[in-house]
Amino acid sequence: MGTGFYLTVMIAYSAVMIGIGVALQKQANKSMDDFGIASNRFGATVLAIVSIGAWVGSGGLIGLASSGYSDGVMGYWEYAMGYISMLPFIFLFVTRIKFLKLFTIPDFFALRYSKYGEAIRYPTGVIYMVRNATVLGMQLNALAFLFTAFFELDHVLGVLLASAIVVIYTAMSGFLSVMITNVIQSIFQTITPFVAFFFIIKLAGGWSNISEYYMDIDLSGNLSLFNNLDWIGAVIYYAFTVGLFYIIADQGDWQRIGAAKNAKIARNSLLFGTIAVLPILILPCYIGAGARFVMGEGIAPNLVFYELIKLGGPVMSAVLLVGALSTIMSCTSTYLFAGGMNLSHDVIVQFLKSRGKTIDDKKEIFYSKVGIALCCGVGILFALKVQGLIALWSAGLSICASGLIVPFLFAWFNKKSNTESALAGMIAGGIVAFVWTMLDNPFGLDPIWIGLPVSIIACTITPLFTPKPSEQEVEATYYFNDKFKKAARDIEHDSEVR
Repeated sequence: MGTGFYLTVMIAYSAVMIGIGVALQKQANKSMDDFGIASNRFGATVLAIVSIGAWVGSGGLIGLASSGYSDGVMGYWEYAMGYISMLPFIFLFVTRIKFLKLFTIPDFFALRYSKYGEAIRYPTGVIYMVRNATVLGMQLNALAFLFTAFFELDHVLGVLLASAIVVIYTAMSGFLSVMITNVIQSIFQTITPFVAFFFIIKLAGGWSNISEYYMDIDLSGNLSLFNNLDWIGAVIYYAFTVGLFYIIADQGDWQRIGAAKNAKIARNSLLFGTIAVLPILILPCYIGAGARFVMGEGIAPNLVFYELIKLGGPVMSAVLLVGALSTIMSCTSTYLFAGGMNLSHDVIVQFLKSRGKTIDDKKEIFYSKVGIALCCGVGILFALKVQGLIALWSAGLSICASGLIVPFLFAWFNKKSNTESALAGMIAGGIVAFVWTMLDNPFGLDPIWIGLPVSIIACTITPLFTPKPSEQEVEATYYFNDKFKKAARDIEHDSEVR
């Protein structure tokens, strides 16, 4: 297939996605509820489909295929542990988050740590913007690699082109557009790993040929998820380095909770999506491992999946290309919108309100679009600085977890935690982890091993010499508050009735 074929498929795909955004523009811009959380419109099936798609992502498809090609399938555990670690979040917090009816995660922190004009929003919003921008940068890199593979486009130009496409349809219709397009994209990106897996086996002439190849080069361990006992160490290590963040989860996950019709649907859809995505993520690892036999060594790892697309006929190539585009674009729009909301709702709008400005829905929607554009700019910078996929994803997780996990858990479970301690923990832990990352992880230590202890110390010591939080602050988010217990009982009762 020539470049004209690939370009036609990509233009058709982009036109459909942008067209959906145009069609939804009027409805989505009616109010901030419509723009920000799609006004509680969606049921369990839609949310589960979108969750699966969002959690596969370019890291799950392109990134794991890349690591499978280079180092074997054990790379699965780094990516998968993030989603395994979401189980505590789903069972412990989803019901309560739905009950609180919040737009963003900084809204939650502002409930518990409300002093100084809710100044807690600023570091929380910035930290989460960094998280979303690093994932956005990962998606932009993946799309830029696609442009390089098919059109020999310069990486910088590819990143800029990718940014322009996704900003247009995300900013037009907000979360409603993100949800509707993600449903369509998630179907393709869920099917794609299965199609690509069977395609690579067909090209190899059977899995036995791939297995024999790895035995001949004395790398048969590259095909085992449970290589000796190494996988146990990997699970434990990644549970802390990438898994801790998911006890809070992403802004996009919180927005999907807000978009659910009720708490039961929110909880069950996230649970189903988490369970379903774990076996799906195994497939790209084996696709990459099989590609090493089929295509030989010497291919740039980030281009492996795209080179596989070129080996298909018109139908197969089109299916895999649309699947790759869907995988990348759905995550790009999700994290771009989430990062934009954090920046606008929790930094820009909060600052303007503190200066006495009145912000109605129309103005907040405008500032949300400004936030989306600014977040995209930061994502572009990350994409140009770090051209890897999994590495960029992991760095963002460590920085965010270092700054946020302790204040988050203390907000639920610690009555002594106050605004001062949360601010100290966020700023100290986040900055230390960020600086450690910029120094390229001295001594080979992940930033979380440095940033998290600093945050724990700051959050624990600060309440000893600062005022106690008010009872109102504590009760706003205290996990064992009667209002939360009643909400949980109502859900269980509703489940039994049904």
